[in-house]
Amino acid sequence: MNYIVFDLEWNQSPYGKSREVKRLPFEIIEIGAVKLDENREIVDTFQRVIRPVVYKSLNYRTREIVHIGREELKNGDYFPDAVRQFLAWAGPESIFCTWGTVDLTELQRNMKYYQVLELLKGPLHYYDVQKLFAVQFEDMKSRRALEYGIDYLKLGKDEEFHRALADARYTALIFQKIDMDVVLAYDSIDVYQNPKKKTEEIHTIYNGYSKYISREFKTKEEAMKDPEVCSTYCCRCGRKSRKKM
Repeated sequence: MNYIVFDLEWNQSPYGKSREVKRLPFEIIEIGAVKLDENREIVDTFQRVIRPVVYKSLNYRTREIVHIGREELKNGDYFPDAVRQFLAWAGPESIFCTWGTVDLTELQRNMKYYQVLELLKGPLHYYDVQKLFAVQFEDMKSRRALEYGIDYLKLGKDEEFHRALADARYTALIFQKIDMDVVLAYDSIDVYQNPKKKTEEIHTIYNGYSKYISREFKTKEEAMKDPEVCSTYCCRCGRKSRKKM
């Protein structure tokens, strides 16, 4: 089993919201990843620049933040090819790790747009290193920038931020500093893809709370007829809570 710590850089409409493609507000232009073994030692890296197809010109904010040249983008890979290479490199038994919750959503949104979402079955269990950092070192609720985490832990900054591979490396360095007890107790579940059947529904108990992820329903009325959806269970004893009107 490996941990895949990955980061994405993306572009958006350079002409404002009015000309945004609603199914793809953010187009991925770079994938960077670090592979860690079961002892969280770095064993390999992955990096692909992706040629933009939907938004061929960079948004001014993207140009300010992401340090990718026009020629580099022009020679980049086509997204479906790049994501297939990435998933093959990651391997089927790997667990994803990201800084925050957004990268997994945007990866799947881009995959859905290019009709390759079947390559990554959800819901996805993963580790949100930003959340784990808050649990271990701060108040559990704060969500800090990646550079803040690097500075807090006094880790070296020998690469520029806002390139996918560099940010993946920085995230991996912070992940290595999190106690394994914290990692195992506070995994995350991405629900861009919800369970489709009753047998795929998720029941998980965390430290002080529980999480239930139901299958999809066609209508709100159908969901409200399901006894499990309408019930609340105690995360300590598992008994159904009584309703008081």
